[in-house]
Parts: sequence; C-alpha cells; structure tokens
Amino acid sequence: MTESMLVKVFEHNNWANSDRTCDSLYLGLSSQEEPMETFEEARRPIDTEELHYLEPPTIRFERAGAQLHLDLGGTAYRNVAVTCAFPLSLPLRFLSLRDADNNEIGMIKDASELDAENQRIMREALERRYVIPIIQRVLRVKERFGTLDWEVMTDRGPRAFTTRDLRENVVHPTPGRTLLTDVDENRYDVRDIYALDRASQAWLLRYT
Repeated sequence: MTESMLVKVFEHNNWANSDRTCDSLYLGLSSQEEPMETFEEARRPIDTEELHYLEPPTIRFERAGAQLHLDLGGTAYRNVAVTCAFPLSLPLRFLSLRDADNNEIGMIKDASELDAENQRIMREALERRYVIPIIQRVLRVKERFGTLDWEVMTDRGPRAFTTRDLRENVVHPTPGRTLLTDVDENRYDVRDIYALDRASQAWLLRYT
C-alpha cells in the first residue's frame, strides 16, 4: 500500500481516535496482529468526528521531568501524550496530542512545520514512546518447546528474548526488513538483513 493510500485511509477514518494505527494497515495487521482481509475492509469508518488540525505557530511544548506540557495559543495542558498514526512509515506526520484524561486535543499534520525547539521536544517524546531496538547482530537462536530463544546485539546493547508462532509475530514491511515481536510484545527491528554479517543472515533466513 502506498503512502498516499495510507494518508487517505487515515483521513477517511480518523484513526487517531481509535486504538488502531495506520502502520498496522501498512504492515497488513490490526492492532491485535490479526490479518486485514481487504483494503475496503480497512476503510470501514471507525469514528465519524472530523479531524482537528492544530496550527504549528500556536504550539509550544515544555518538558517537566518525564512529563510533557503544552501551551496551545495561551491554553495550558499538563501531562500531554503524543501518539503517531504512522510510527514506521511517516513518523513525523499525523501526530495526535492527548490530555491527561486521554481526550484528543488535536492533530499535528506535519511536525516539520514546528520551530526547531518544539521539533526537538516532539522527537524526544516520540522516541521514548516508539523506541524499537535495532538488531545489529544475531548471536544465537535456540529452539525450545515451540519457542525460539534469541540472543542478539542491538543498537542499545545485548538483548535476549523469546518468540513463538512466527507466522503471527514476524512481519516484513519492506524487502530485507524484518520486525520481530517477542512473547512480552516487545519489538525488534532488522533494518536490512543483507547488511548484517553472514552468520546473522543465516539465523534470520532460517527462522523468519
């Protein structure tokens, strides 16, 4: 599915107000990792409210420890959450801002339109929410009672995790790229299998 198609589906359904993300459609999955049958099924309306896009010049973010505060044209919101409709394919577009009660304040259509300081704060908030370790090397994979125990090196250091039912927990969003989901629903990203060493490629080609 192309980027333009994803955007049309998003604006048609207002997925920002649901628990589904458009990158679930991009991967061919629902939020519960179940296959989507058709594009028309994905277009089925979820929420009929109109999207409320915020004007970038009115947006001012402030960090307060682990919390994110928002000044929106003079109206203050504390402990704001940021969710992204396309965390994989369009990470800086269609960002939903929600208040402490999880009510949507509005939508940032394109974060690149914010000034440099607010972009920086937004990027940090998104990284904390959507960080996925990138696998740089596969050290070992062991089969055990219907599961696979992985030992890998990531951009955030060594990791050990377990996967099961690979047909549901391994996806290939683009050629050469692999996303693994472990039994605790943590995700691991192989950006390009062919950029890894041969041993790592062999493990991944065998089990994914």
